Amino acid sequence: MSQAEGGNSQRLRLVNYLKLIEDLWQKLYYVKWNPKSFAMLARLAQDMTQNAREHGDEHLRNLVAQLERHVKSCAASGGMPGESDRQRLTALIDALRTILTVVGGSSTSDEPRTRPLLSPLPEIIVIAPNENPPLATKLEDSGYRIRHIANLVEAEQRLQGQMPGAIIVDVDFPDGSESVMALMAQLRAETGSRAPILFLSERNDMSARLEAVRAGGVAYFSKPFENDEVLDVLRELLLPQTSQGYFRVLIVNDQPTEAWEMAGALEEQGIIPRVVIQPLQVLQDIHRFRPDLLLIDLDIKEMSGQELAQVITQHRDCDTLPIILLCFPADIPNYLTSLDVPGTSLLTKPAPISYLCWEIKQRLRRARAMRIKLGSLTDNDPISGLFNRRRYLTLLERVIETLGLNTQSLAVLFIVLDNLRSIRDSAGVAIADEVVGQAAIRLRQTLNSDQIAARFSDAIFSVTIPNLIGEPLLALARRIRDVLETGFYRVGEQAQLLRTSIGVALTTDRSQDHLMLIQRADSACGLAREAKGERIVLQEDGLKSNRDQEASSRARVLRQVREIIEHERLWLVFQPIASMRGDTNERYEVLLRLRGNDGQELVPGSVFGVVYNHELGLTLDRWVIEHVLDMLRQRQRQTTVFIKILPVTLQDRTLNGWLRERMEQAGVEPRSLVFEVAESTAERSLRDMFSFLGGIKMLGCGFCLDRFGRGTDSLSLLKNLGADYVKLDMYFVNGLARDAKKQAQIKELVQSLETLGAATIVGGVEDVKAMPILWSLGVDLIQGFFLQHPYREMSYDFSGAAF
Repeated sequence: MSQAEGGNSQRLRLVNYLKLIEDLWQKLYYVKWNPKSFAMLARLAQDMTQNAREHGDEHLRNLVAQLERHVKSCAASGGMPGESDRQRLTALIDALRTILTVVGGSSTSDEPRTRPLLSPLPEIIVIAPNENPPLATKLEDSGYRIRHIANLVEAEQRLQGQMPGAIIVDVDFPDGSESVMALMAQLRAETGSRAPILFLSERNDMSARLEAVRAGGVAYFSKPFENDEVLDVLRELLLPQTSQGYFRVLIVNDQPTEAWEMAGALEEQGIIPRVVIQPLQVLQDIHRFRPDLLLIDLDIKEMSGQELAQVITQHRDCDTLPIILLCFPADIPNYLTSLDVPGTSLLTKPAPISYLCWEIKQRLRRARAMRIKLGSLTDNDPISGLFNRRRYLTLLERVIETLGLNTQSLAVLFIVLDNLRSIRDSAGVAIADEVVGQAAIRLRQTLNSDQIAARFSDAIFSVTIPNLIGEPLLALARRIRDVLETGFYRVGEQAQLLRTSIGVALTTDRSQDHLMLIQRADSACGLAREAKGERIVLQEDGLKSNRDQEASSRARVLRQVREIIEHERLWLVFQPIASMRGDTNERYEVLLRLRGNDGQELVPGSVFGVVYNHELGLTLDRWVIEHVLDMLRQRQRQTTVFIKILPVTLQDRTLNGWLRERMEQAGVEPRSLVFEVAESTAERSLRDMFSFLGGIKMLGCGFCLDRFGRGTDSLSLLKNLGADYVKLDMYFVNGLARDAKKQAQIKELVQSLETLGAATIVGGVEDVKAMPILWSLGVDLIQGFFLQHPYREMSYDFSGAAF
């Protein structure tokens, strides 16, 4: 057996052990607790530890050992583990599952997603006679893409094409509300559109409302109306468009033929079903599957169906879960007098499948909308839309439990809006609330999905940041500060500016009390408010060793780079950038490779992350440019080479003179060089960017804005800088073939870039599936392993690979 096969076999054994441990633990917790079975769990953990001893992943071996110690410790107590021990056990299992499935290259779990994932918000068309309606501004601030149309002719032309996510129509046009209603009814009949239509009108009478319903309206607002009320209704109407895995139904029935017939019918309706044949396992499956509705046959043999329904509704995770109960007609009188299960419906069986599916879909829609509303009220702050303090503290406590597993460090940022009170005093409560809402939107756009934000109190946002320490953590804090403080918050005729102070507390210790961590962040925030300068303070207690280790590592990398340059252990590789539009011009991106003293190639990111703002970074950039010019001098045909530039080179005021001299010596045309700068670098270094761009454009060189599309306002940045090429962030190509939302995002970006005169490059293309999609979306150029892996020679056949 080869080493690779042996490693894979060992991983599969560990996966099987983990499945046994997880399944047994869930049965003990959800089905029936038994101390003897928990002792068996300890033996399984011990066996898993023995099998993991030869595994090459030290982190995995450490987690398996932690699991064994924790289970044995719980077993020694003799009783059911307490809440914190249960959370720790679950966190250890989750961490091991993550490592074993990700390292193996594919997920071993066939579990569905347990929460609906929100899609990018769809386009909303606002048809209104007045210019810049306040509602359109409110919707844009909430993240929707808005198109405002001020005349009915243009509206008719636009709606004859691709339908938007929703249409909001102000019927009070000079032509009269009747013509507006007639137009909407006509368009709905001609196009067959199912996009929800919301009408706004001065009238509030029954006749006007009937006209709106006949024109296809699903909501009607008489003036004056609250913009927030329209926004809430719109969100609810768009839920089917903005959620993935929208409906899930758990079928509890010990007759497999019956159960699978129901499951098949529900699948045809776009509903995800799961069947439970053994009723005692229902709580375990509810935990795994997270259904939106239960369909329970009361005529089950193993136990009373009525008692099963009562057990489920008494569980805290299921108290709001809608339930449909099925019984024979003869049992109806008995259940009507004895059945006392809140939130249930009773249907007789056999129910026609079509009617059963219709009833289930009606209950699902009502229940989902109600849960969204209840969740918003209980978990979210109504002004900012962020989590409230109660929900945030619960989540913080859970994240701390994962320290040392999936999470190695955890920072809490306290962001104080220093002048919010003065805004409230001078402009009023409504203006201050609007500023808080806009600031929350900016904050959300700055964070990624792992970083949890909340409105902790009136003028304080709090954010948890996992797995970030030292300078990168402070860089994120500065970015948040800049995003919140840069630019006006416009509310009606008023424009306000915010001033912030940020305190940061960091921990790597799972025993850290979550309230103490909050207190440390608050203390750091107090120091930040008193400080001059950037008003950001990192609470460093207990972190000195980490900072010292980071400084030592940085010094080691710098020494290594000096030796690499001195002994010339560096070289260039090239990756082609090919046109999708029949253009056979040769384009390559050049990449730098370095080799350490041990002969091993270094990971480029580990080096560039240290030298990005050091003089050695400038030395590396110039080395690359000189060697590219030398290769172009020897090349017989016109070739364009894209060269990545580090931030330190942007600050070099001697670059232009040096570059002009080198190009003249090599006899290379300036248009052969295109310099690439990452969008995030350009955002942070605007002054240096303008100076750098002015120089290279005077020379005649090209410019490419790299990793584009994930900034706070990417298009505005591009308009200010100007670019010949724009390379989209790798986020857009990952999973593109099965992600319609990303396809729509790319299409919109390509159209915007074409308007601005920039060619679009998509990198990271690794398979043929993405090719027809990228072509249809209007992408100009592609790059990636599908074309060619980076190679020392510029040898790609552009003429034979035109698309």
